[in-house]
Amino acid sequence: MENKIVIIGTEPPCPRCDYVTRMVQDIVAEMGLDASVRHIAYTGDEARGIAEKCGLLPGTAKDVAKTVAVTVDWDRVYALIGETSPEPDQASCCGTPGQRWSPALDEALRPCEERALEAGIMMTPVLVINGKSVHQGSVPERAQVVQWIKEAFEAASDTGEGRDVVEILGVGCKRCDTLYERVASVITEMGITDRVALKKRSDIGYFAEKGVTMTPGLVINGQVVSMGRLPDSEQLRRDIDKYLDLSGNK
Repeated sequence: MENKIVIIGTEPPCPRCDYVTRMVQDIVAEMGLDASVRHIAYTGDEARGIAEKCGLLPGTAKDVAKTVAVTVDWDRVYALIGETSPEPDQASCCGTPGQRWSPALDEALRPCEERALEAGIMMTPVLVINGKSVHQGSVPERAQVVQWIKEAFEAASDTGEGRDVVEILGVGCKRCDTLYERVASVITEMGITDRVALKKRSDIGYFAEKGVTMTPGLVINGQVVSMGRLPDSEQLRRDIDKYLDLSGNK
């Protein structure tokens, strides 16, 4: 059976739905899993079908608030979204809704999450793994998502364990894709594809963990090599040689 992960959210994705989707995509890539990850609209037939199996209807925090008269400081919610948005001159090269998420946003909407089942609503964002809803109403902890996926999937493909790891941190803009392609080309030219696991990372939480404030970011074996730049092939060759210590035995 094909492993499938679905995130039910708004369309276009709100900050919370987008963050969860990108986090899950990143985890799946990091674990080397053969799995599909999709974001679907809560208003669609597929989302309704998933919710109905749980005796619920798909909906948002606003739907919960209207149904059971939850008091929410919506001005605070909108302010939080605005406050976590980067200023134009400070924004990364690939801004996404997920960059406007913060734990405080979940806390502001917690009253709705806590009463969603009472309202009969499967509240977005909803994480569904192999047909089973494992979380709804907020952004789950990354470590918990990893555990849910491990438990749900019977087997994983090669994770690149034991190999050097080169990571490109970005969320899909042209500059990030260009850096990935440039690094892949350099690794091939250097003849080290068998010892290097090249990975794309799109989870903004991971960016913060590594201290990468501007994308694209280049990380080699856990060391941040560059951020917000597009090094040329010669520089990348020097960086890879330095951080993988290719002067020694391969």
